[in-house]
Amino acid sequence: MKKETKKQLLIGAALVLELLFLLLYLNGRIDRLLDSDMSSEMILGQLLARNNGILSDQWYYSTELRVLNTQLIYALFFRLSSNWHFVRMASTLVLWCVLIASYGVLCRVMGCKKSFGVTALLLAAPVSESYFRFVLAGVYYVPHLAIAFAALALNEAYFKAKPDRKKFWLVVSVLLALVAGLGGPREIIALYAPLGLAAAAELAWERNNETKRQQFIYAAFVGASALIGYALNRLVLARIYTFLTWGGLSFKLADGARMKMVFYSFLTLYGAAKETAGSTFTFALSAAWIVLTIGCIVYAYTHKVSEGYRRLAGFVSAGYVVYILLYFLTWMTFNERYGLLNTVLSVPLFAVALKEVRVKEHVKKAVTAVFLAAVAAGCVLLLVRMDGVDETFEKRVIADKMVAEGYENGYATFWNGNVMTELSGGKIQMWVWSDATWDQHGTDVDAMYQWLQLTSHDTGRPTGKVFVLFSREEFGNNPWKQNLQPENVIYESEEYVVMGYPDYDTMKATLEKDL
Repeated sequence: MKKETKKQLLIGAALVLELLFLLLYLNGRIDRLLDSDMSSEMILGQLLARNNGILSDQWYYSTELRVLNTQLIYALFFRLSSNWHFVRMASTLVLWCVLIASYGVLCRVMGCKKSFGVTALLLAAPVSESYFRFVLAGVYYVPHLAIAFAALALNEAYFKAKPDRKKFWLVVSVLLALVAGLGGPREIIALYAPLGLAAAAELAWERNNETKRQQFIYAAFVGASALIGYALNRLVLARIYTFLTWGGLSFKLADGARMKMVFYSFLTLYGAAKETAGSTFTFALSAAWIVLTIGCIVYAYTHKVSEGYRRLAGFVSAGYVVYILLYFLTWMTFNERYGLLNTVLSVPLFAVALKEVRVKEHVKKAVTAVFLAAVAAGCVLLLVRMDGVDETFEKRVIADKMVAEGYENGYATFWNGNVMTELSGGKIQMWVWSDATWDQHGTDVDAMYQWLQLTSHDTGRPTGKVFVLFSREEFGNNPWKQNLQPENVIYESEEYVVMGYPDYDTMKATLEKDL
């Protein structure tokens, strides 16, 4: 067996073991990390499985119409099993494989398949809490990352194709952009706008370069396709399906605190963690990620490298520019996890750099080994910290109690709602109220939150026994407070109060009495 083949097999085995370890780790702990956002995806998947669809007009979506997204995988496994835990874990594994496979295609097209295995280890590594929660455990961001890898791979396939095959790759790229745009503006902002900005910058730098001109034309075609998809989202799909559309962005220059928050988020996305064991080490490791990323980009612009490397470096740079300008010049709601795509793109950048950066081979191997060892140590620190996290302990107790006492339907605000369905293994259906302040909710118990729940909850009413779940804070401040009687309390703790009623009519009459 050739030395290189043996090396790649060992790296492949390491990747499989990494994924297996992570799967086993989550298998025994995922219930502790669940929230209603995660469970909403599962509920939608089950609905799609029942209706044999990929979209549903019986569901209140959030700000995005889930087209190419996780619910397709959940729906697939709900057709095979009714066990919620199995569906979640099997879907999680499949989505990890989708992520790794899409990255593998990108590496192959970029001509750095020898770097694929060693850098794929980073994709499966819980390098930060956000990456762990939203990519590896919650898998929300896997479709977005996979679409980005696929789009970049198609970009390179187009430029490397023979003239008679370029039209084919352009058509495929345009179709992917169209479908991505159907889901909403996310992919346009995070993927296709940077692609266009990078192409425009390259053309401005070398106006007479035919390759740069083709790059710009390609970016214009796929960008226009994504915009057409978004137009269909707003003009057609919004009339069929219920989801919140983005309003206009209000322009406002960010203050110093917001700027600091945006820049600091890059450190935390790479693993920096305050006031935890090893915090100094995690900050140093985050700095290493950033320095290596910047170094790879600078190298692409200061040395003779392949066009593909240059395009990737330009795209990553443009992605950061668009992201920073978005939050510096508008008052768009900021959340650290929105920067995950930007930071994850360091991985393919490293893969290409490992192939093209011209330094002595033993130096490359030493830097790679030290960096991977440091990342592994950071991951261990994070997993040890997350092992002590249990965010649903009492909700699990309540779910078990409700199932044992024959309750199949309940009412709660959003963050205490859908998660109860998954924690009960689908045995409890929740009617969800808004999480707005209670004095804004009003006294009508039938006023449902039009967000991540069945549309039938607006008019359909539960049968059989019904419980109402309040957090302790909600229990002390809600429009029905005067009608909450001690004799109806079936569970009480420092955090939650649960009221039980023999049926929906009794619950409604009791809560709304004299209001």
